[in-house]
Amino acid sequence: MLRPTIAQDALAWSNRGDRAALERLLLAYPPISSISATAAIALARAKRCPLAELSDLALLREPDEREAFLGWQAAVRNARANDDPVPLQSLLESPPQSNARAEAAFVVGAAPASALAPEPQRPVPTPNRPFSASALNMFVDCRRRWFFRYVCDPIDEPNSPAASYGTAFHAALERFHSEFARPSGALRTEMQRRLDTLVIEAFEDARPTFDTVVEVELQKQRARRTALRYIDWLCERAEQMPFEVVGIERRVSPTIGDRQFVGFIDRIDRFERDGSLAVIDYKTGSIAGSAKEYRERVRKFEDFQLPFYYWSQQLAGEAVSRLALVPLKGHTVPVIPIELEVVSADAPLRDNGARGTISIADLERARDRMVELGTEIRSDRISQFAASTDPDACAYCVYTLACRARPQPEPERFSR
Repeated sequence: MLRPTIAQDALAWSNRGDRAALERLLLAYPPISSISATAAIALARAKRCPLAELSDLALLREPDEREAFLGWQAAVRNARANDDPVPLQSLLESPPQSNARAEAAFVVGAAPASALAPEPQRPVPTPNRPFSASALNMFVDCRRRWFFRYVCDPIDEPNSPAASYGTAFHAALERFHSEFARPSGALRTEMQRRLDTLVIEAFEDARPTFDTVVEVELQKQRARRTALRYIDWLCERAEQMPFEVVGIERRVSPTIGDRQFVGFIDRIDRFERDGSLAVIDYKTGSIAGSAKEYRERVRKFEDFQLPFYYWSQQLAGEAVSRLALVPLKGHTVPVIPIELEVVSADAPLRDNGARGTISIADLERARDRMVELGTEIRSDRISQFAASTDPDACAYCVYTLACRARPQPEPERFSR
């Protein structure tokens, strides 16, 4: 992917007021340090104030930086008002002015200051706590983001409408299945009414986590329509394979290999036919499009969620026969889980759209890889936490401003 140039960003700002381009222009301005630029951007976002109008300059400690920032603001305002990116581009591409204080250290005849000895390299200590599948997924997806999140932990990640939707829906389903452990078609109407009530109550409880009243109402209505489709699937499943819900938001903390893991399983069903278990994970975001696609993600060590849940129950003495991802995002389509039946290592794999099989050998390899990653994280072998090379991995990352190694999306080639 190509990194947008200063000229492209200046054009994007002057033509259409592209905020992301403006932030990059500040980060590229030599007289202002990256730390000060990042702080100014974060403050403008927090105050919901245009960066070009930010007046709180206390975060710029050096007078030279404050003066440079004011000059930069004037340039970006003029570029936008006059629809002319050239003066702004020239400002950013001009060589930085000399620093009088730095020059004073090099007066002819002055004794040179002794250079500080470089600080010896030391390994970065990682937190000594149990691993979760989501943490391992993040480590595989982007080690830099894992470092920011689990080692530095510099900020509280803000709630998003999608996260608030998922939390509220999960809460409603937890209460629902505590009341309806044995779903059936005969209880369809009663279950629909009860789940609808619980969804309304859950979203009312979660109202403070949404930014606007409109947002919470829209998400609540979407969840209510999705809940109806969830009941349809529940009744169909109960008719085909009668089951009992035996676990809701179950906390598991198994020791796998020599590593401690922890997590919460959304739902565990026990089939009446043979007493085996189905491990179910609710998904309110995007998921794999087919059982084959999810199995391939497990094989490539890109997703450890269901393999971790599988081994947590197997090590507890249970027999897990199925793994499922239940989508709760789309209210306009039926709820069709991505479901994998666990088969022996030598059994031929089967795929039928959303349903398929996964070999016990694949799950064993995923288990071994989880232990290897845990050992690598706890060791001193990691000299650098590399950033992802996929720009899509940065889409919802709150640390992008502090990550200079992040991949850049391909710039827009035509202005609108």
